[in-house]
Amino acid sequence: MDDESNKLLAKMELENGGKLEFRTYAQFLGKSGEGTKNLGGLLFFVGDRLIFEDFERQSSTMLLLFRKKQEYVKLKFQISVSDIQKINLVNLSQAVKVVKNGKNPKDLKEVSSLIKILFRHVTQILLKDGSAYYFEIFDLKGFNSFMSDRIK
Repeated sequence: MDDESNKLLAKMELENGGKLEFRTYAQFLGKSGEGTKNLGGLLFFVGDRLIFEDFERQSSTMLLLFRKKQEYVKLKFQISVSDIQKINLVNLSQAVKVVKNGKNPKDLKEVSSLIKILFRHVTQILLKDGSAYYFEIFDLKGFNSFMSDRIK
């Protein structure tokens, strides 16, 4: 990593009160019933918290010429590991229905190996309160390995 990356990570560790034990890029689709977000950002683990923090999108030059740039509002939230019931892969189109229309997240079935190959899927983080968060996770294998020891 370069010096700028190290400074950014040090700043994030200071802001979040601990070492970033695991981090990966993720696309946040949304939370059940709250509408689609589609925000890229960093999904990371500090202490007993899973944290997502989005990045400001860079607009293309052509778009800037024809419309006013929207004001950026950072999205950052955390999920306590003790609140997580389970983490699994679900079909993207079904996850969109949960996010947009408030379909019950518990009704989604984990995708089979064949479906994983044929269709897009996302990671569902189902909470004990019945709500769920949906992500496309860049380092899915690393994320699942890291979280497997932490989810009871």
